[in-house]
This record gives sequence, structure tokens and C-alpha cells, in this order.
Amino acid sequence: MSGDDQHSTLLTCSGISHTGQLTTRTGTSLRCRHPRQITRHLLLTALKRPLEEELRDDEYLVVVDGCEEYCAKKRMHTTGIRPDVYIVATREGIIKRGMEEPRYDEIETLSLVIRSKMNEKENMPLSERSHE
Repeated sequence: MSGDDQHSTLLTCSGISHTGQLTTRTGTSLRCRHPRQITRHLLLTALKRPLEEELRDDEYLVVVDGCEEYCAKKRMHTTGIRPDVYIVATREGIIKRGMEEPRYDEIETLSLVIRSKMNEKENMPLSERSHE
């Protein structure tokens, strides 16, 4: 199944800080602009059911944390589910700026990182894929 046909879920930490809001806005932007690549966007802070019930077994899972507090990664760890792609915005050149609003260029930068890592992982043979 190609990346455009595969059901993909983007799970973002979506906290209240600059980087948390950045993950939310980036996820919303990607979902709107690339609905065939990102079929669902879940906000960790707005789940109505336990995470395990929200996730589907057959979907490609991309998890994005905004910073080194690793909120999404910690929550994923408790479920035992491993994402196909894991990204931390601050490891990708984004600087956490307190409670400031995310800028358009930051949304674009993080969007490019997410799409690039998804494409890179999807094109890699299954035997070479590793999980963080």
C-alpha cells in the first residue's frame, strides 16, 4: 500500500506551550492539505477515550512531541504501542518560546519534517525499520 493509500494517524502532544500549540497547528494544517496521507489527527490533550481505544491496529502511526518533556512518548509507552515514526519538534530546529504563538514558518518547517520522515520510513524495507 502506498503512503497515499495507507490509513495514517498523526498523534500530537498538543500542550499549552509554544511547541505544543505548534504540533496542534501543524497537524491540523497537514490533515487539511494532505488528507490522503494524514487520514486522522489526534490531539493527546483532547482524547475522549483512552489512547488504546483511539488507535487502530492497521494504521501507520506518526507521533509528534513538541519538546523534551515527551508527553506523547510517555503516554505511548504506557500503552505498549510503538509508533512508525516519532518526532520531537525541538530536535528539528524548533526553539521553544514559552507561551508565544507558533509562527507560519515553524508550522511549515515541522510539516516538512513530518512528511519527509513519513516518506523516508514508508520507502524503507520492513526489515530495516526500527522504532524509537
